[in-house]
Amino acid sequence: MLPKLSQQDQFATVEELIRRQQLDEAFTLLDSLLDEGKKHANQWLMGRAYAGIGNVLLVKREFDQALRHYLLSLKYLNLSEYPQDVVKVYANMGTLYSTLKQFALAEEYLLKALRHNPDENDDKLKSLANLGGVYLERGKREAALKVFNEAIELAQSLKNRQVEAVLYTNLSNYFIEEKKWRSAIDAAQNSIRLREFLNQPISVITWNNLGYAQVQIGEVKQGIKHYEQALEDADLREEQQLLFNLYQAHKRLGNYQRTWEYIEAYDRVKDSLSVLNFEEKVAELNTIHESSERQRQIETLAAENTSQKKQLRQQAYLILAIGVILLLIMALLFFSWKHFKVKEALEKSQMKHRFLLLQLNPHFIFNALQSVQHFIYKNDQQQSMEYLNNFSRLIRLVLENSETEMIPLDEEIEILDNYLRLQQLNCTPAFSYTIKVDERIESEDMLVPTMLLQPFVENAVEHGVKGHPNGLIELIFERSNETLEILIKDNGKGFPAEQEKQKNLHKSMSMEILNKRIAELNKIGKWKIELKVFSDLENDNFTGTCVHFFISA
Repeated sequence: MLPKLSQQDQFATVEELIRRQQLDEAFTLLDSLLDEGKKHANQWLMGRAYAGIGNVLLVKREFDQALRHYLLSLKYLNLSEYPQDVVKVYANMGTLYSTLKQFALAEEYLLKALRHNPDENDDKLKSLANLGGVYLERGKREAALKVFNEAIELAQSLKNRQVEAVLYTNLSNYFIEEKKWRSAIDAAQNSIRLREFLNQPISVITWNNLGYAQVQIGEVKQGIKHYEQALEDADLREEQQLLFNLYQAHKRLGNYQRTWEYIEAYDRVKDSLSVLNFEEKVAELNTIHESSERQRQIETLAAENTSQKKQLRQQAYLILAIGVILLLIMALLFFSWKHFKVKEALEKSQMKHRFLLLQLNPHFIFNALQSVQHFIYKNDQQQSMEYLNNFSRLIRLVLENSETEMIPLDEEIEILDNYLRLQQLNCTPAFSYTIKVDERIESEDMLVPTMLLQPFVENAVEHGVKGHPNGLIELIFERSNETLEILIKDNGKGFPAEQEKQKNLHKSMSMEILNKRIAELNKIGKWKIELKVFSDLENDNFTGTCVHFFISA
């Protein structure tokens, strides 16, 4: 049965109600259309009504129910008869899975939508825009860039400036991840111009991207201006990122009063979000579990459309199956017992590792507090403010991660940077230090054991460059295949060659704890950590000590 024009008009009304966020009115109209479809056994009408209800539930973020209604719509909509309707359902399922961060399924359904939609229309544009974001999330960067450019060309051809503006924002995200700052600025500015032309509210993400790229090329004041513009319309999560970016920008300018204000505001917002994040994580896990159940229903529906249910197995097969199940249960009980024993040993090792980490942190904080006391006695107000700013940030990072096994590499580097800055201000003569990070390392995503490096950096300061007229410490982070290499070098006095085979470090009360901790980390099995320490007193170019870590996951 072909759809009536009046019914098409009613579905157009539903789409407009959803756009205006009048969801209850849209649901009422769809419910009446569904009743009419059931009354007249109209497959198309029931399929469209179920798909529309799915769209309403998707906007309400009731993902499980939305997926259930999309699956019902596919049961009634035949691809050969109603291809455009099926394409829209595929595209919306791709959007749903993308929201749930199930990007493999999102890619599958978006590609289905594109494969069955040969026309150059808004449905294809929507699918391309979402697919570009999915590719970016899955690390398929070249494919993402290709799809974004194709989508922008289509948006310009269709004169859909609203979607074009969103695509330029997505493109600025891509260029920021690629560290192509000028291209990121151009893309963000294109998006802003389009939004201004359309009289749309500002996009916080776009302004943040513009400010971040400008700060990276040295246009710090202009970047700060755009951060502050974005802050006016930011939600709580966006506000957290903007406050941290403002803290970093003012730190670059040496404006320590503003740095202090922004890091305090950042910490307040971060604390507020911690409770919300926990609640949302629980809800997300429940939704992912339920949506996985719905995904299995897709396979069941597909099987029902192509073949009938199989006959019951004969008695002999049933007896055989029972025998196999009994054997499997016995094997499962055996392996469960073995797994329990292994897990028990692992937990003991993890508890020992945490105990050693808790021994280490009070030692570090004790030394840091001594430095604070010594520096404040100098009565230098300007540098005291800078010192306390770095110290408070350092202590917060240490305490936040004192009971965690892993920490993002960028936070570990920030701890070391703050620590070295404190020690640099406190030493006479002052030493210098450099931190070099390989561009191939994505430090915000890479995890390392918490507080692994700080005791060795402390050792380089206290027993290497302290009192040295031209003291230098180098921290180098490199990536070799799947291995992270870290070098901590100082140009201090080193140690005699006859001690080389013993691998003696400069004496420090935490070194014994560190050696034990590395052994425990290797036992746990999450990392394989190798450590080399050497000194070359006969080499004029390097007369100090070098600590060389090899960390592979």
